Amino acid sequence: MEKKSEWKLSAARSASFPQPAIREWLERAEKSWKGEEPFRPERTDGDGIRVKMLYTKEDLPYGTVPPEIRGTAWKRQGPANRWRSAQPAAGGTARELSENIGKSLDRGQDTVCFSLPETLRLEDLDLLFPPGLLDEYPIAVRDDVKTVPFLWMMQAWAERKGKNPPRIRGFVGFDPLVLPLQSREFLPRFFPVYEGWLEAVVASGEKFPELRTVFVDGTVYERGALSIPEQLAFAFAAFVFHAENLRKKGIPPSDIFSKTVLAFSVGSSFFPEIAKLRAAKYLWKLLAKAYQIGGDVPKITIYAETSPVNKTAADPFVNMLRSANEAFAAVVGQVDFLHVLPYDRVLAEKTGLGERIALNTHHILREEARMHAVADAAGGSYYIESLTKQIIERAWQLFLEIDGKGGILSLLEKGEWFETVRNRKEERIRSVHTGETKLIGTNVYRDPKEKILSGEEGKGEGAEVLLLAPRPPEEILSLVQGGATIGDFLEKAQIPDGLLNERLSGRLESLLAESRTFIKEAGKLAVGLIGFGDPKEHRREMDFALSFFAVGGFACVECGPVREAGEALGFIERTSLPVYCLCGFRKVELLLDTVRKIKEKGIPAALFSTGGDGKLAEAGVTVIGEKSDRYRILKGLLEKIMEMNGNEA
Repeated sequence: MEKKSEWKLSAARSASFPQPAIREWLERAEKSWKGEEPFRPERTDGDGIRVKMLYTKEDLPYGTVPPEIRGTAWKRQGPANRWRSAQPAAGGTARELSENIGKSLDRGQDTVCFSLPETLRLEDLDLLFPPGLLDEYPIAVRDDVKTVPFLWMMQAWAERKGKNPPRIRGFVGFDPLVLPLQSREFLPRFFPVYEGWLEAVVASGEKFPELRTVFVDGTVYERGALSIPEQLAFAFAAFVFHAENLRKKGIPPSDIFSKTVLAFSVGSSFFPEIAKLRAAKYLWKLLAKAYQIGGDVPKITIYAETSPVNKTAADPFVNMLRSANEAFAAVVGQVDFLHVLPYDRVLAEKTGLGERIALNTHHILREEARMHAVADAAGGSYYIESLTKQIIERAWQLFLEIDGKGGILSLLEKGEWFETVRNRKEERIRSVHTGETKLIGTNVYRDPKEKILSGEEGKGEGAEVLLLAPRPPEEILSLVQGGATIGDFLEKAQIPDGLLNERLSGRLESLLAESRTFIKEAGKLAVGLIGFGDPKEHRREMDFALSFFAVGGFACVECGPVREAGEALGFIERTSLPVYCLCGFRKVELLLDTVRKIKEKGIPAALFSTGGDGKLAEAGVTVIGEKSDRYRILKGLLEKIMEMNGNEA
């Protein structure tokens, strides 16, 4: 006799479930919809990308994933998804730099990755590259204009090695277009730098056939708040600019493609960022066809870094989570080199902890998550494949528009680039100030008791940049061989504004710094929160007010429940704070009565409310809500309090 438990199991095995129709699913989804906006199973975002609530097999844009999008094929031996960690070591001297490179390799880094010190000279390369090191590891150098004298230095060093120079693989990356993209004032000074870079790239290509030296820095377009299709379009427009100038130097297109590294920032939009990287591979093949490269097109090489734009000095440990999410997206998108920004990169004081955790992020993705064993984790996803196809089409259309206007340099000369970036940047920052874009620990869920660490950068200020003193190649080589340092070839200049430097949280962090200064001088900066009616009628509003004012560094003192104006007035007279927020807009008449009595008493406090009708605003109360501009309101409030405090002093 069959046991009851066995009968249940056999019945479950034979059970089948009807396949619900899409229409039925949508009807049920609409009935259960609780969002504030109307139910929309399909929408088009600001970039023209169609996004659906549900994807099916019918949304696959092609029968099988094109090999150029899949990127890597499964290998029976070795990793299916091989990315290399590119966490740069630093050091003020060659010896210090050499020690730090050694430490990073001991901790599992698989590239010789470092930033270039200005003190570096020719004889130091023996210290940086001991025998056998470059045979085992490729180099990964992404830096500024210092890379140009460094390339000449490497050539002189290889010549000293005679008939058996070391094998040099990897990349040395600098995109001269970054200079004029930051400020229109740098456009006249760009051309001599660019010519010097071209000379170094051409000479290095002959000397180091396995070293990639054409670097297209697409990270600047993400820092400029451009959309994902625009980031791709501008990056490929920059590549075409470099390719055309290298062709004039006699370099064939196939060599240019094989010598190029494309760099992208990976932001917090997980699935679109994966689709961006996959789309880049298809666009690369499309561009190769335009250049009529026959046979096998050189594989695209992608360098990615986690986005610097969304990193915060407030609650900086959240940066670890942001970077881990972005690194995961980069690995799924199959990049070749990955730089995970340390969580404390934005802080004035740094420790080795940030660098160690950044490197360990690679190890976790590889050794624990086993991402290196998956050839194409996103391949076949209805949603990602649909996104990829749309991004390809939109990016290619934009690329053709840029090309039709004369290319990227023409947009710089006409000023269109700067106007576009300035507008986009302001829109994106405003979305943080209004809470539309959430930055945990900064504009939402801010801990008012947290000690704010000072930020080092990203407040929209000017920055120092390096330029190249123009010299012919023969003179550069002669100076290098004579013991010149990298710094001997450089000139310094100032960027007048922070068009590409400002982080999303920069202005809010500046506001917090001003609040800290005021608290040190005045002793406190507090807002009184008054809850009218029963707790269930005002608790949610008080929690919102706590979060709202904490964004600007204001502490809060609570009072409630209040059921008559006299109770509120007594609290105000006892505390004598410069600001009070009235919570409980359902009790509008009680709030208005309280406001009238405050004014009758001549109390000079600023009054806010977390809701209510127009009568409160007419009575001089500032009404705040979810979409209120936190920065504008709190900045104005702080300035008013500072002015009042100054008058009292």
